[in-house]
Amino acid sequence: MKRRTAGRIVLPAAVFGAVVMLVFTAERHQVTPTAGTVAQVSLPTTSRTSVSATPGDTVSPAPTPDPVPAEDDTVALRVREAVQAKIASAAVGVEVYDRQTGVVLTQVDAERQFSSMSVVKLLIALDVLRSGGTGRSSLSRMISTSDDTIASSLWVQQGGTSIVTRMADLIGLTGTEPPSSAGQWGSTKLTAADVVRIYNYIEDDLPDDDRKLLYDAMYHATESGADGTNQYFGIPDALPRTTWAIKQGWGTSGSQAVYNTTGLIGDDARYVVVVLTSAPSRYYRTMPVALTTGTRALSELVTG
Repeated sequence: MKRRTAGRIVLPAAVFGAVVMLVFTAERHQVTPTAGTVAQVSLPTTSRTSVSATPGDTVSPAPTPDPVPAEDDTVALRVREAVQAKIASAAVGVEVYDRQTGVVLTQVDAERQFSSMSVVKLLIALDVLRSGGTGRSSLSRMISTSDDTIASSLWVQQGGTSIVTRMADLIGLTGTEPPSSAGQWGSTKLTAADVVRIYNYIEDDLPDDDRKLLYDAMYHATESGADGTNQYFGIPDALPRTTWAIKQGWGTSGSQAVYNTTGLIGDDARYVVVVLTSAPSRYYRTMPVALTTGTRALSELVTG
């Protein structure tokens, strides 16, 4: 497996986090870019709101055990301090899990809820795979380039908020909730601890072909996202001497700007690294650098 080398962050002149709002009517799909807002889909009244299980398809919690709690939060606290040194009002949630030993190496505010932004695309992809949906190349593109148009289409196809509740039940997520507005998939609430559970589910419980699809898409995450945002903040730029497979998230939800970096680290996907951040929206342009600076404090745990 080759070693990924992270690129440098280049802040575009345009507002970060341009996302796509899809307004569905009976006659057509109209796409309207809306800069600086969380992705939103208007669900038609005629669309289904749930996916019926096939005969014999029972949704039950995954057998993967919860990680052993961390005994030392020192490193996670340094992550938070580094982020808050640049944005004093920032909220930070961190969890680093060693899949080889089954131990959380460090964590802070790991049960605090943050808006998911594009990290929820992992749940969308898992729901499509669970239901036997087609379009695997579209799933790969949605993850690797963080394509909002594909995500919005699948969000409607799979039943919107029921995706989140269905996957939370299946994986055993305790702090994940659907968005309060049905079309705003990026405002799904999740925690650092739950994101670790999602990655463990991908690695431990998916069929090999499905696991490989998602891992390869995250391993080949493009430097520039589908909306033009440089998505090599956090893990890629902070941990350049590691092998990584990432799913990033960025955007705004209400008055908050949100940047999330998540992924599997190491040649054997040994570590799960999750750093979630939010701050008042006026700090949107500052957040990628703040998040990267904080994530760099994790290098002693996952490199070497």
